[in-house]
Amino acid sequence: MKGVVIIGSGHAGCNTAINLRRAGFSESIKIFSKENYYPYHRPPLSKKFFKGDLTEENILLKNSTFYEDNNIEIHLNTFISEVDIKNNFIRTTSGDDYEFSYLVFATGTSSRVFADNMFPGIDIFYLRNIDDVKRIQTALTDNSKPLLIGGGYIGLELAASMQEMGHTVSIIELEDRLLKRVTAPIMSTFFQDLHESKGVNVLCNQSIQSIKVDKKGNYLVTTDNGTIIDTNILIAGIGAIPNDDLAQNAGIKCKNGILIDEYCRTNVPHVFAAGDCANGFNNLLGYSIRLESVPNANAQAKVVASSIIGNEDLNRELPWFWSDQYDLKLQMAGLSNGYDDVYIQGKIEDNAFIVCYGKEGNLIAVDSVNMPKIFNNYKKALSNGMRLSMELVSDSNFDPASLFSASY
Repeated sequence: MKGVVIIGSGHAGCNTAINLRRAGFSESIKIFSKENYYPYHRPPLSKKFFKGDLTEENILLKNSTFYEDNNIEIHLNTFISEVDIKNNFIRTTSGDDYEFSYLVFATGTSSRVFADNMFPGIDIFYLRNIDDVKRIQTALTDNSKPLLIGGGYIGLELAASMQEMGHTVSIIELEDRLLKRVTAPIMSTFFQDLHESKGVNVLCNQSIQSIKVDKKGNYLVTTDNGTIIDTNILIAGIGAIPNDDLAQNAGIKCKNGILIDEYCRTNVPHVFAAGDCANGFNNLLGYSIRLESVPNANAQAKVVASSIIGNEDLNRELPWFWSDQYDLKLQMAGLSNGYDDVYIQGKIEDNAFIVCYGKEGNLIAVDSVNMPKIFNNYKKALSNGMRLSMELVSDSNFDPASLFSASY
């Protein structure tokens, strides 16, 4: 029996294998990973794992014996050089071939990096995996002054972690506010104020003009408005790009990721894709989108397993995300793209509030800071496709828990 071959060992790849076994799939399952670690949780890399509060063992998705007990082969530190979808085999860089009946691309993303000629001779770190964390930790000293390039979630989470570790942190962001692509100005202001109150130097609407090395080996970074930042470690979080080269070379259709339908199938019926590398149709949203989130990866893993065993569940997962910074938990549900109305529930000054995003009179997304119970009710409502008017949401007497009471 040829079974299933899964390329990638992140949340999507690992959970595809787990869901197949849970569903009674008895054929062989092989997972191929570039990394030398068993599948692990990615979100702690910029937070508790980075600070040393969690060990490698703590962040494993499953312990190593789980895979042997469930007859799941894991090939670590293994690179794939060729995928042949006509003859149904993959080839590793060491020349070994593995046949498959079904193939799953769960190849994730890679850090977007600066071009080699932008800052020649300058070491810039990126964070995507355990080895990246170890490299950054090794470079940090007791009196480090790290500069984070990019004010997105990874940059802000790393800034919070390093500031809590006693380092003097700066953030430089090209846009005129933090998190501009994903949140409202009021949230950007809140998080800039938060980080500055903790001692982080936040510089928005600036880009790096030059980087020079002083006699001590430290960097003098000059921005386009003349600001000079003294730093000894540079870490960039400037986005991610989908790892779809293998799929493209094999003849799989790709556009901003590997294109899949609502069943996570590619243009080749026995080839699937899931997770950050996949650009797929979401039945709840009604359009295709590529999402970089653990919940989406887990949801698509269930869909892939269902499709392989013949149940063909649809992808109806509401996009949702979270970010931990200092003692605050930011939770987001839905996509706020194109919003034309904003309502604040709770009190910003108490660090406990929800930003409700409206479009054409209806709620489309929420951002929550330290209000998990109310957030979960909004998330449940949006997941169920409920149409909530902004007039209702902005009523001071409205309690989203009432949506699920017997009397509603």
